[in-house]
Amino acid sequence: MGTPPDPAQVSDQEEDGGGIPGDGVDNANGTTQPSQKLPGRFNIPLSNVERLRSTLSSVSLTELIELVPQLRSRSSTSADGHPDKKKLFSVQDFFRYAEFEGKRFFEELDRDGDGQVTLEDLEIAMRKRRLPRRYARDFLRRTRSNFFSKSIGWKQFLSLMEQKEPTILRAYTTLCLSKSGTLHKNQILTSLKSAGLPANEDNAAAMLRYLNADSDGSISYGHFRNFMLLLPSKRLEDDPRNVWFEAATVVAVPPPVEISTGSVLKSALAGGLASALSTSLLHPIDSMKTRVQASTLSFPELISKLPQIGLRGLYRGSIPAILGQFSSHGLRTGIFEASKLVLINFAPTLPEIQVQSVASFCSTVLGTAVRIPCEVLKQRLQAGIFNNVGEAIVGTMQQDGPKGFFRGTGATLCREVPFYVAGMCLYAEAKKAAQHVMKRDLEPWEIVAVGALSGGLAAVVTTPFDVMKTRMMTAPPGTPVSMQMIVFSILRNEGPIGLFKGAIPRFFWIAPLGAMNFAGYELAKKAMIKDESESREQVLGKKATVDSRG
Repeated sequence: MGTPPDPAQVSDQEEDGGGIPGDGVDNANGTTQPSQKLPGRFNIPLSNVERLRSTLSSVSLTELIELVPQLRSRSSTSADGHPDKKKLFSVQDFFRYAEFEGKRFFEELDRDGDGQVTLEDLEIAMRKRRLPRRYARDFLRRTRSNFFSKSIGWKQFLSLMEQKEPTILRAYTTLCLSKSGTLHKNQILTSLKSAGLPANEDNAAAMLRYLNADSDGSISYGHFRNFMLLLPSKRLEDDPRNVWFEAATVVAVPPPVEISTGSVLKSALAGGLASALSTSLLHPIDSMKTRVQASTLSFPELISKLPQIGLRGLYRGSIPAILGQFSSHGLRTGIFEASKLVLINFAPTLPEIQVQSVASFCSTVLGTAVRIPCEVLKQRLQAGIFNNVGEAIVGTMQQDGPKGFFRGTGATLCREVPFYVAGMCLYAEAKKAAQHVMKRDLEPWEIVAVGALSGGLAAVVTTPFDVMKTRMMTAPPGTPVSMQMIVFSILRNEGPIGLFKGAIPRFFWIAPLGAMNFAGYELAKKAMIKDESESREQVLGKKATVDSRG
């Protein structure tokens, strides 16, 4: 790819003409030769390069800033206010240069060359420049074509670039530029002094290195612009000297991320609804799993007895199951989102997979503690020990006391914590891998499929703890039991395979749950946020209409 002319590195030569470039350029003998073109994507004619070299000597960057909004909006109607021909061509060449450099920067961000810049690509770019990781999410959110998009293409990138160009150009010209419009070490030292920042050789050298200075030790507008493009819009309003100095010489500590109560509540509600719906639909499969694990029956033997059990028997324990899942999973997802925000505030450099794991661990422990009493009642009803919820509550209280509602807590936590930690991490990584292979955003049904597979695999791995939990919760009331007793009994009477009893129905029970809990939660949350944003836009639109009428 050819190197386009840099508006900041032009000579001060004057050109007699300034007319519209033709198909050729005049040589020293006065003859016309065909115009050559730079070997770049935009094919900038060399005649334009020469014109750019001459006209920028009479059109300063400061004047260019004033012309940019005029030319973009085409709002200049006064004859006296129109820029002359030379200025128009100068601005035209500047935008060619800016687009060319922007395309090169886009290709640098697009690490796999598929024409799409993902969140991971942006996070790597931020990490290289020691910028907060949240800048990557902010950049993607402001640039993507739609709410569900996980990557951006060149058109979206170009649109954002064009929006920020005037602001960045204005910021660049506030620096102490050289005559050629570049920044050398001396100009950087002068800029630091004028801003009241520590002006020494080390800081100036660090700032040059940070923006990948050219071999001659200079910074051009292109270097500066690529850095500023990655910053949120609010940071562009700050003094560019402070922004550049901080990024180059200080390990930036991002400002605290506000923990929005509304966002956490939306997460909790989305998670609770997704889990309650999936539990109500799949409760019969859970009942079959519980009956297999709580008895000596095999899965085929249970299938043969289904006509005797009936649909009503399969839905035994559904009320405590649904209530327990709604409350515990809602609490779990709410705590999960809040934990992630807390970790981002206190440990901004922590890898995302570790943030996911720690947040999932904390949320699962608390969420499961709320669900265990409902789980005890559900499994005793499923196993046929009691006939209804009221009888189960009274019977458990009379025979085991309050602690009876928490029987099997240890086994439940041993099952739930690794299940949700492994499930959430597996879901996140599998989704990234699928997007990388397909080189596009996943469709909603594909997200659901990834969630189902992740949940099913995590369920099979944690089946031994599920068997122990079921045996402990369905043991005759008043009978002392422990995890060790259950394990030894299973190994002695049924062998190691007994620990995986019910793995097949558990896979088919958890796979849809995983689809609705992992993927369904994500889709439900996005839908809520989208609906809220549409409502806000409608309110703002109505307000604008009222104001205009007023």
